[in-house]
Amino acid sequence: MTKFDVSAVGFAVLDILGRPVTRIPEGGRADFIEEIRMTVAGTAAATGMDCAILGLKTQMVTTVGEDDMGDFLIAKMQRYGMDTGLVRRDGSVQISATILPVRPNGERPALHVPGTATTFTVAEADLDAALDARIIHLGGTGLLKSFDGEPSVAFLKRAKELGRTTTFDLIQANPDTVTLVKPLLPYIDYFVPSIDEAAEIAGLENPAEVARYFKAQGVRNVLLTLGGDGVYVDPEQGEPFTLPAHDIDVVDTTGCGDSFTAGIIVGLTKGWDLRQCARFASAVAAKVAMGLGSDGKLTSFDDTLEAMNSLPLKGQN
Repeated sequence: MTKFDVSAVGFAVLDILGRPVTRIPEGGRADFIEEIRMTVAGTAAATGMDCAILGLKTQMVTTVGEDDMGDFLIAKMQRYGMDTGLVRRDGSVQISATILPVRPNGERPALHVPGTATTFTVAEADLDAALDARIIHLGGTGLLKSFDGEPSVAFLKRAKELGRTTTFDLIQANPDTVTLVKPLLPYIDYFVPSIDEAAEIAGLENPAEVARYFKAQGVRNVLLTLGGDGVYVDPEQGEPFTLPAHDIDVVDTTGCGDSFTAGIIVGLTKGWDLRQCARFASAVAAKVAMGLGSDGKLTSFDDTLEAMNSLPLKGQN
């Protein structure tokens, strides 16, 4: 019996978001906007936070700075119920942080400081505790300079040796990311990237072809998020399928992919089949997109389950 439902490992960042932003004022002038927030974010941390909001016993495994922003991030994680016993502090560099001016349509260009993402690793003394969960989610490959490569391969390999279920996502994929991701693929049970990230690595564009590429490399289940077009799923067993996105008024797309992964993880802990997991995950992403930041309007499992059954779908009459 493991101590946690999910261990979220890797990229954690403090997001500072403002909306709606239509321009950067000239010189020293100011524009007035409606909302500014600071949130827990990142391909590991946002997924872990959303899992905690949805009721899972969640631990965070990452590194943050010995600065005020690091204090805030840890306190915020704890407020959501996340266990932060394996959140290490590094005073040699500031915390990873991003400024996001969110456009009226929900898109968000980013100004990012890599910070502690580059120094994160899982120390040998922390390894057993980091793997003490039913599901191990690794997020952020490509930005985890000290953990990318052989440390990540060894970590996921050990997770599979222990019989853990593994989920995986990355961020800001580029041609160089291929060499980091390929060795991980045989140890990934559920790969949940955006189509843009996955296509960049595979060198293909069609979702079906992209999914087949990753399955040929050893991934068991591929779930490609397609933004407003929904999700394409190629499962280990059964035929591939596509599900539409919910038809909602989008406020901010920050963290939608991370929240989708959280929805998949929640569904897996409940023993649902992959279609039901993807339906629920789509509702999680919709709730996040309806507000500002990586948690958006996400409040609870029950509320999200109701949203799954009540929010309209795109293309639905």
